[in-house]
Amino acid sequence: MVSTIFNFIYLLSLVGWIGSIIFFSFFVAPVVFKTLDREKAGEVVGIIFPRYYKLGYICGTLILLSFLVSGAEGVGLKWCAWGIMVLGSGLAGLIINPKAKRIKEQLKSLPEEEKPALEAKFKSLHSLSVKLNAVVLFSGLWLLGLTASNFQL
Repeated sequence: MVSTIFNFIYLLSLVGWIGSIIFFSFFVAPVVFKTLDREKAGEVVGIIFPRYYKLGYICGTLILLSFLVSGAEGVGLKWCAWGIMVLGSGLAGLIINPKAKRIKEQLKSLPEEEKPALEAKFKSLHSLSVKLNAVVLFSGLWLLGLTASNFQL
């Protein structure tokens, strides 16, 4: 019974995390940036990001607990995929996103001639964030594939 509960928590956490990445990246963000002007869209996404990353941290923690309860046996490469997901999400959410947010705030008060250098730095951080998001997504799909490979109905 305990095993079934933790398998359920594991699967729900994994698909919730992957699903949130897909939903935000391919549905929410494109619609927000297509519908609103760039500045407003950035503000909306900035409001969503802390919750987006928090969901990943919660799912990652629940996956870890599920691994620990199930024991190291049968987990193997799953630890690696999970670790990449946690590392990518942590870097993006705890380091890159706060830096990008600070730059966005600084840009509002700078004179026009000083903005290009800071805008370039923001674009660089944004690009890194997008790449990390892709790494987390593909690692999650890898973890899902590893899980499905020994799944039975």
